[in-house]
Amino acid sequence: MNSVLSLGAVTLLGLAGCTRAESQTGLTLEAKLSGGFGQLSNVVELDSGRVAFTDTRDKLFLSAAFGTGELDTLGKRVEAVAADSAPGEYKFPGWVAQLAGDTLALVDFSVLRTTLWTEGGKPLRVLPIAPVGGTAPVLVYDTVGHGYKIDYQSLLAPGPGQAKRPDSVPVLRIALRGGKVDTVARLAAPEFGEATFGEQKQPAATVFAPNDFFGVLPNGTAWVARGRDNRVDWRAPDGKWTPGKSRKYTGLPVTQADKDRVLAQVREQGKQYGMPQELAIQYPFAQAKPPFDFALGRPSGEVWLQRPRVQEGAALVYDVYNRQGAWQREVAFPAGASLAGFGESGAIYASLRNEDGTRTVGRYRLR
Repeated sequence: MNSVLSLGAVTLLGLAGCTRAESQTGLTLEAKLSGGFGQLSNVVELDSGRVAFTDTRDKLFLSAAFGTGELDTLGKRVEAVAADSAPGEYKFPGWVAQLAGDTLALVDFSVLRTTLWTEGGKPLRVLPIAPVGGTAPVLVYDTVGHGYKIDYQSLLAPGPGQAKRPDSVPVLRIALRGGKVDTVARLAAPEFGEATFGEQKQPAATVFAPNDFFGVLPNGTAWVARGRDNRVDWRAPDGKWTPGKSRKYTGLPVTQADKDRVLAQVREQGKQYGMPQELAIQYPFAQAKPPFDFALGRPSGEVWLQRPRVQEGAALVYDVYNRQGAWQREVAFPAGASLAGFGESGAIYASLRNEDGTRTVGRYRLR
């Protein structure tokens, strides 16, 4: 699968000369896991019909087989992870990435730590990564020896001699051997406004404002989905950029229900930090939703952009762009399903909502 980074915390797109019947594609469910999980991360395809993923609510690293239904918990969850902890231990497993060969990377969100595993579930070692670009974890990897991260440090506050935040943010490429660092892309900086927590005011990213997303293909080819321009640009391994073609869109209005839902999430997250639930909170909101609010790359050379929804429970629709940055089609997902990963053989993996509110993994194919 292809990883992705975003700066962000149903846009109706024009059909660009294609009729809806010609451009819309559906999905066929091949199989799904029988288990129920709390909250799923991304899904990485393994061999022999198996997948790996994390349950970010129950904080477990898991592998499962569609054919047999067998489910394995990999490694061991512990209450604290130290620098010398065994590679098979984790506290908050949050993301899985495919590296070269049969090697997986597990990112522990509780600490700045990535561990390496075989596809069979054997922990190998802790992956040393050069400490650059702040404390955000490295989530994006190619299979030719690099990790990638956004340098968020420049967004936290203007640097010496700067009157304001920069208008772009670098994406750093980190050599996993040797630690060499270079900049391979720049993303538009997010829009900022002012948030209020009681009497305290602080800068905050504007909710529902457009953001850029970054990802790489296994061979190191990179892409950037440009939120303000609604296009996908590509960077070849030799550094040559191919700009994509912008598509017109009409942004959906941000409703009061949207704002209430976001603020409820802020309060829920604040509980773990002891935030009083009666505290008055205000956040900066955009007037309209962006053309997409999530992006994921397919190993075959496509980028799938997730449209915002009119209502929270509506089915998701994805716009698919090819390696030349041209829009190809839209793909409608079933209600309760969201894109979670891709397989080398054309499989599309989704996080599915069960009737009891738990989640599971489904494997789909394009019709």
